[in-house]
Amino acid sequence: MRRAATLLQLPLFLAAQALGKVDINDKPDDNYRPQNVTGLDYFYYPWIGSYYNSSAIFTISDIKPRHDRSDSELELCGQLQNITYTWSHPAILAITETRSEDEQPKNTNPIDVSLFTSYSNFTKYFSDYMDSGNMPEWDMPFVFESIEISRYSYPASTDAEPYFNLTVAEDTGNGLPFRVTGSSELADNPLENLQMNMSTCSRSEGWWGVGPISLANGLDDIDSVTNPTLQLTFDDTSASFSIQSWIVANTLGEEDEETETPSISGRLTIEFLGRIDAARSDVLNEGTPVTWTPSMGFGNNSLSLDYGSGALATAGVNIRQIWITLGAVLAYIFI
Repeated sequence: MRRAATLLQLPLFLAAQALGKVDINDKPDDNYRPQNVTGLDYFYYPWIGSYYNSSAIFTISDIKPRHDRSDSELELCGQLQNITYTWSHPAILAITETRSEDEQPKNTNPIDVSLFTSYSNFTKYFSDYMDSGNMPEWDMPFVFESIEISRYSYPASTDAEPYFNLTVAEDTGNGLPFRVTGSSELADNPLENLQMNMSTCSRSEGWWGVGPISLANGLDDIDSVTNPTLQLTFDDTSASFSIQSWIVANTLGEEDEETETPSISGRLTIEFLGRIDAARSDVLNEGTPVTWTPSMGFGNNSLSLDYGSGALATAGVNIRQIWITLGAVLAYIFI
């Protein structure tokens, strides 16, 4: 009888071994995931939501010289006339739940949107690197945030307000992807400054500092300035994301005064077209408002991510424990 009872309890015991315990650090009312998924890089993937992989393509166009407030009419040198400059970086687009009202009461957006770029294609930095905790930040040439993002170790201010005001189009009931529009009315453009390696008037290549601007900057030498805007379309398979903004730019460290390159203005476009990272995303539900069914790490600490392939698998250590336990129980029953 005792062996029969043991046999009946075996499935429950193995299930407990496989599923494990819910992470004690989990906060059900917040947008964080439990920290119990082996191999998941929580610097990039700490929030409940959908994640997409691709490249962010940066384009500078409509380049014009900035006036120097003199009577002389500035002209672009031949190298900069009619030029459109494009470059790209590997990127992750994160579309995630907002934090709870208690944590960020001023965030009225229906979702949070973040775009991370990388020099190294998001190489995972291990603890044997010096200052490895800061390596991801040094590795990102550009980051977009619809609001100040909050991580486990670096919570955002409770007074944080959205950088961009986002609106999700109402559900039409025909199964179309979610459509989001956004704009920023802040006095200072919330987009980060960035650098590009474009031709100058004296060199075929030179470093430029690029600063996004807004209407409130009051630069009267630049015509038709508008505030930055964004558009986003996404579903459970893909996402299309774009940002448009006016910019000013000047060369960095140019020494030839005779062929000095003037400061310029232009338009910046950032575009991302990516596929869902199914291994690191939660289940996106249909219909508005945008919601997810949490799945990554919830109630299950036996999940493991192969960082290189992104494939979701059962953790080897737990599998070995299950087979060892199963062997011991079967030996007890039949010997």
